[in-house]
Amino acid sequence: MLHLKQTLQPDNIWFADDIFALSPRWTSEFANAVGELDARIPFRMQSRCDLMTRETVAALKAAGCAEVWMGAESGSQRVLDAMDKGIRVEEIFAARENLRRHGIRACFFLQFGYPGEEWSDIEATIRMVREARPDDIGVSVSYPLPGTKFHEAVARELSAHPNWSDSADLAMMFRGTYTTDFYRALAEALHLEVRGGAGHDAAWQRVEVLEPVSAIQEA
Repeated sequence: MLHLKQTLQPDNIWFADDIFALSPRWTSEFANAVGELDARIPFRMQSRCDLMTRETVAALKAAGCAEVWMGAESGSQRVLDAMDKGIRVEEIFAARENLRRHGIRACFFLQFGYPGEEWSDIEATIRMVREARPDDIGVSVSYPLPGTKFHEAVARELSAHPNWSDSADLAMMFRGTYTTDFYRALAEALHLEVRGGAGHDAAWQRVEVLEPVSAIQEA
């Protein structure tokens, strides 16, 4: 960081680490080292909601953290448990508040279409977004990773699109609860609401129209 600051004077940097700040002790030592070296540069990072404790967030702020992206995924505890996510919905809210308190942008990765997810679970996620008011969101549909129970459960349905690169943005790779068009409409409405784009009321109306007719019937 000191080298970058002295040679390139970047506006910000991005730490490409899915679980930055995994260790509270390391994070504290990192913040202290940045301060001692005067190596502070605004940075963005990814981490977990349950790692964003008050102490860790304070250390990150001291080190120059400006934005944190977290895998919130769902506002439904039932879906989080099915994913083996290992977090509680209340930890998502706590992380958002801790980051807000220190002036750090809190951004959520959201995931729809996990097997068994129902409309009530989606509504819980929408409520979470509206109540937590993240600074930004990224929306995806569930992609099964080889070697997981999820992948094993839907493997027979992946023959046409076995790899992520074979799937279009927000395209369902297996038989989900709703069609791809529904999830795309849902993502658009959420993005418009969070980012303050014009037309979010019309986008939500489209979601309401599509929901009852987009549910995929069990074979």
